[in-house]
Amino acid sequence: MLLRSPSDLNKKSSADSESLAEIRAFELSDLITHFAPKQPLSEFSEWHDEFVKISQANPENRAIQESYSRALKNATRMFGERRAFADMLNILDELEELYEASQNEVVCENLADSLSTAIMFMRGSWDTEGTSKFLNRLHLLVKRNPKNQTVVYYHARSYASAINRFCSDRQNFICDRLLFEFRMFANKYRDLVDVQIEFAQALTNLIGTLARDNRIHELNQILEELRRISGRFPDNEKIQLLITRANILSSLATNKND
Repeated sequence: MLLRSPSDLNKKSSADSESLAEIRAFELSDLITHFAPKQPLSEFSEWHDEFVKISQANPENRAIQESYSRALKNATRMFGERRAFADMLNILDELEELYEASQNEVVCENLADSLSTAIMFMRGSWDTEGTSKFLNRLHLLVKRNPKNQTVVYYHARSYASAINRFCSDRQNFICDRLLFEFRMFANKYRDLVDVQIEFAQALTNLIGTLARDNRIHELNQILEELRRISGRFPDNEKIQLLITRANILSSLATNKND
């Protein structure tokens, strides 16, 4: 019988331990995703604390770090739905620290998704400062990962979400600034259809506000911008539907002048 050396046994034991940690990390991610939103926060805290220990014990294991980031992403949504914004911010900071330590692409994408989700929940208030901070964090992620189309998309979605909130009630500086920034961003990624869909969605929503306020000159400028996007993507059903909706909304302002 072949006898294994102590070093071989230690390696095998270490590998087995890491494999079990991967399995448990996957289980914890599922628990936090599917069951934590329905449980008391004390249950989440126990699962979260266990996850932290597993992550810290296996900092080089990609599967564990990705499962951990997925759990934190879903925790962001959970706290947003509960309107527990302080907890949501802590989770975002934790996820950002995980990305900085791992430089893992999947972790980066989960961070971008989480920041975008946070902006969606923050739009229920007039917290312009908080929204701007999230957008800035996304901007830095895109700057560091300019070819990651998933990260780029979440930044575009966040701009659309913010514009939908801050341009819905009145004309203001925040609306103008967000629209200017989004336009520059969309021009930079003018060939990425997902970015153009989000930009077209934001412009279409803005037309509804302009039509309601009967701001014809601005409305026509936005409508012409939408037509140019539509012309670049004639076969994209979502963009074509948006231009149709924009035309219908713009006609409401025209009717007011009749």
